[in-house]
Amino acid sequence: MSTRRPTVRWELLERHLEEAEFLWTQWEHALWSPEHTLASVAEGDEGRLRAHLDALVLGGTAVATRLLLPALTSEDPARVASAAWALLSAEDADWREPVFHPLEQGAEETHPGLLRALELLDRPDLHALLLRKLPALPPALQAGVLRVARVRHLDPSAALEKLDWEADPALHAEALRALAFAPRTQAGDARLARALSHAHPTVSAAALETGLLLGSREAWEHARGSTSRAALLSLAVAGESKDLADLVARLKGGSPAAEVIWAAGFSGRLLAAEALLPLLREEAQAPLAATSFAAITGLPMAPPFLVEAPADADDEDSEEEAEPEAEDREAWLPAPRALPGEVDALAVEAWWTRRRGDFTEGFRYLRGAPVTVEVLTSALETEPMLRRPSLAWEVALRGGGAPWVETRQWTQVQREQAHAPRGQRPESRTLAGRWPRGRRSDTPA
Repeated sequence: MSTRRPTVRWELLERHLEEAEFLWTQWEHALWSPEHTLASVAEGDEGRLRAHLDALVLGGTAVATRLLLPALTSEDPARVASAAWALLSAEDADWREPVFHPLEQGAEETHPGLLRALELLDRPDLHALLLRKLPALPPALQAGVLRVARVRHLDPSAALEKLDWEADPALHAEALRALAFAPRTQAGDARLARALSHAHPTVSAAALETGLLLGSREAWEHARGSTSRAALLSLAVAGESKDLADLVARLKGGSPAAEVIWAAGFSGRLLAAEALLPLLREEAQAPLAATSFAAITGLPMAPPFLVEAPADADDEDSEEEAEPEAEDREAWLPAPRALPGEVDALAVEAWWTRRRGDFTEGFRYLRGAPVTVEVLTSALETEPMLRRPSLAWEVALRGGGAPWVETRQWTQVQREQAHAPRGQRPESRTLAGRWPRGRRSDTPA
């Protein structure tokens, strides 16, 4: 009696790949959304994406050969990433070389998708192989591989010694960022110090970011003269009294930059909240100012204080489907953004008149609650996704670069990483005594 093989429903499997491609793009967008939270991402796009990816893995060699390998040549990063992730998650075959071949010799258009898949795979053997291949790759691809190592929190020390950092600004920047996950050495500190004054802004910005995380005195002094996102945020959350005064002065200086308004919301300070209040009457700045004011005070971002602008269907669709720019994919901190809407400044001012007495000078607040380790850890779970990288930055800043919550990882990985702040010493529970190495503050957190 013959046994019939089950019929392969290729149209269904092709649909799994198409849905994975679509949801991958949606998920990337949701990771830094001003609307979504960690829970809504996990239960929404990510859960559906993982289901389609798992279906492709279960399809085995036949699906890999017919659908996934050809997809590696696509010009769509989400399709490439989905195929590469499924291939490298297979348990019935080893697809390392077929995936690494287009990475090493294929079209550059496929590299972002391949590298993104490697960032999200829990495969130490793959990452070790990738680091061994690193010195032989072209400089631009070396930068991408170092970014994979950074997202995976790997020590790239051995590979860094073999690279020509000056061959490409992007490579130089990623090599500097990689130092945050490598053992401290005099040579590394010297490279950081020199790079703070590098002529290329990409390189100097990376040096500043890493220097801040590692508590470099030189980096903190450079931050005071910088308008970069990392500098403003770091001074807002861990600066001295003069840094807060400077931030408030910028808010009152007329048409403050969006980066300044954004950083002020993370300062948690009463002075910053009151400096933000007049900006609610400025139409162009009101939505972002309200976002930062609410982050400090707990103002409900809902009617009557904020009335959402009617969404245009075409604009909404294009926003949901837009993939993050390459600049965002490489950054530690996303650009400031607020939900569109009309702020009722009078309603907010009346609310603040009633609530002002609940706040005390000298304390930091998050959504109206004094900031503690527990509050900060809870915020990593509940705050909008767009704000979470900056909260993760503060946690890492106070820990000298660790613990680090990688906000572009799978949500389960992020949750596991977010538990690390709970292990801080009791004296840091109010965030008053945990300052980056090599500096002190004269104010409580």
